[in-house]
Amino acid sequence: MRIHTKPTLLAIAAFIVITLIYSTYEAESDGFTSIGFPLTFNKYTYGKIDPADIGLAHIGFNTGNFLLDMLVLMVFIWGCNFIWIKYLKKQ
Repeated sequence: MRIHTKPTLLAIAAFIVITLIYSTYEAESDGFTSIGFPLTFNKYTYGKIDPADIGLAHIGFNTGNFLLDMLVLMVFIWGCNFIWIKYLKKQ
C-alpha cells in the first residue's frame, strides 16, 4: 500500500493532539506529570518522594511504552491512509 503525505501528516497531528489532551501536568503541585497515549512513556514529579518508592512510581522515560506508542501511531497512520485511498480519494 502506498503512503500519502496528507493523511499521514493529519494522522500524526491528531495523534500529537490526543497525546497532549490525555497527558497530565501536575508535577508543579507535588503531583505527577504523565505524557503518552495510549501508554504513559514519560512520568516525572517535582515533589518529594521516598527513594524506595521511585521504582514503584515508575518515574522516568519508559522506552518500551514509547515503542508501543509508536507502533500504535504506525497502525493509526496506516488506517488513515487506508480510509484516504478507499473512500476519500474516489471523490
